[in-house]
Amino acid sequence: MKKLYIFDFDGTLVDTLYDSVSAYNKALEKFNQPIFPFKTADDINFEEFISFMGSDEDILEEYMDIYIRSPKDHTKPYDGILETLAELNSNPDITLAVCSNRMDDLLRMLVLKLFPNIDFKYVIGHIRDEPFKPDPFLINKIIKFEDFLKEEIVYIGDRYTDIQTGKNVDVDVIVVKWGQGSDDAYLDDYPIKVVDKPSEILDL
Repeated sequence: MKKLYIFDFDGTLVDTLYDSVSAYNKALEKFNQPIFPFKTADDINFEEFISFMGSDEDILEEYMDIYIRSPKDHTKPYDGILETLAELNSNPDITLAVCSNRMDDLLRMLVLKLFPNIDFKYVIGHIRDEPFKPDPFLINKIIKFEDFLKEEIVYIGDRYTDIQTGKNVDVDVIVVKWGQGSDDAYLDDYPIKVVDKPSEILDL
């Protein structure tokens, strides 16, 4: 039985892509730079957007400022996530956690806003100068406080980076198909399960 469920955030629990791209485009417009072209959320390919993003620190700082201040009207849990989390939460033998490369303060704010009735025991995001996933550092922050065997832990994510993270921590991985992933994740041999909808996470 799995006792510790650690969830990735973006692309796994919550659809954040539309609001992220919109904020980045507003930052680009402020610096008179070409924007990432899209009309609807369905037009956005995550890998293409990541490749499009530059490394200009002024633009990235402006992007983060715009994103933090934005209402994030399109940011919401994926269909079925709330029900699945509530079902897991109802089991006293299960501990829930969130682990993300998103900045820690912003991650905590979004989790509190979007999941006010879900008891995540741990919400761990990135802190400046600390390693990002797939480095095991962030997940190990959680594991070191719990007396679980590795086989009692599962990490749930949507991308190949999440699989690499699970490998580096030496825990099982579930890959979800509704987020920002691709065939390199869906066809990888490491995950114990690839799921099409959140309720399938309950079938461990």
